[in-house]
Amino acid sequence: MDVLILGATGYAGSAIERAFSRRGHWTVGTARSDHAQITLASRGIAHTFGDAARPETIVEPVKRADAVVYCVQATDADPWDVDLKALRAIGRTMAGTERTFIYLSSTWVYGETESVADESTALKPPPHLEKRAKLEQMVLGMVKIGIRAHVIRAGTIYGDGGGVPAMFVQSARQRLSTMILGNGGNRWATIGRDDLAALTVLIAERGKPGAVYNAVDDSSFTMREIAEAASRGAGAGGAVTNVSPGILGPFGESLMLDQRVSNARARSLGWAPNAPTILEELEHGSYPAALIAS
Repeated sequence: MDVLILGATGYAGSAIERAFSRRGHWTVGTARSDHAQITLASRGIAHTFGDAARPETIVEPVKRADAVVYCVQATDADPWDVDLKALRAIGRTMAGTERTFIYLSSTWVYGETESVADESTALKPPPHLEKRAKLEQMVLGMVKIGIRAHVIRAGTIYGDGGGVPAMFVQSARQRLSTMILGNGGNRWATIGRDDLAALTVLIAERGKPGAVYNAVDDSSFTMREIAEAASRGAGAGGAVTNVSPGILGPFGESLMLDQRVSNARARSLGWAPNAPTILEELEHGSYPAALIAS
């Protein structure tokens, strides 16, 4: 397949591009700046100009692709408006082609999970994520206009010393204690970066059109356990400091969600998570190694 990745320079997107390439697919990443083009070129990745905030720039690249993966992390004043307009442009361009489109979302749209959530569980997103849930519905509706559309709900992504967990590491390094919100007793749904990428490829190759897939591993660690592992890995001895949940605003509200999420549907594709757990990565893996390298 010729695969276009919108967001190929990002934390998730770069791993997804690598996974497609390793499976023998031809990949092209969009770049909206000279810096992004240099980044992709340095990795040997074919690239083309494209900016989700300027939907007209992604139309031609989308036309040329057999599959499109949308993993943009918009940083504009209204990121949801960026995504909405970009998805509309993609839908118009791909309509009737029966080509594949994958939208990367988050398990946070489930909100608090009273039991183990699967893809049929009703969504109860925090107010700041209600628009993301609506974007998911827009994507799933693309099946009706002849697009093989899929949604991936990823847990908190970790690995390679990056992502949200790196925040905890930096906190421990700077303050000799890792910041946690509230008492830290809420459980996180997590997924290794490379495991997410491998699942994305399988969905493109054999996923059911119109389906949602949870990208999560089998763990259910609490925020406190994760923060303590980050603290130990950063040399702070497991020390943590409780802070008010409101300190990080809506983002903090997402981190405070208590979630348990099933990956049974993803496993039905022949996928299984293989990465070390987030605790192992934070205490003994890529995060301590990144600190040494820096």
